[in-house]
Amino acid sequence: MSEKEVDRCEVFSSDLKKVNRVQTKIASLEVMVDIFKALADETRFKIIYALYIEQELCVCDLSLVVGMPVAAVSYHLRYLRSLRLVRYCKRGKMVFYSLDDEHVRDLVRITLEHIEHTGED
Repeated sequence: MSEKEVDRCEVFSSDLKKVNRVQTKIASLEVMVDIFKALADETRFKIIYALYIEQELCVCDLSLVVGMPVAAVSYHLRYLRSLRLVRYCKRGKMVFYSLDDEHVRDLVRITLEHIEHTGED
């Protein structure tokens, strides 16, 4: 039996109760999809990871971390802010960013744990 044949059912049979329950839940996932799309961008994830490591960084520091102009980093930060993944605090002429809450920290931590765990196999 080939690998293609092993990874699917030999007969088609569905549990419509389960299918309907899942379809109802999937219909309301737009914001979750947007969050994962945001995190799928390498620059935005570098920003999130930098804030995970340092707790708080100014836009200038983030610009140096990701190797992009301040204007480009600010664009990404606005997008992350719109999804409530980061927040900012203005102090004088400086703007500092941090992760919005512990849930965002958890996303990074869980991803790191998953990477470490899958490396043990």
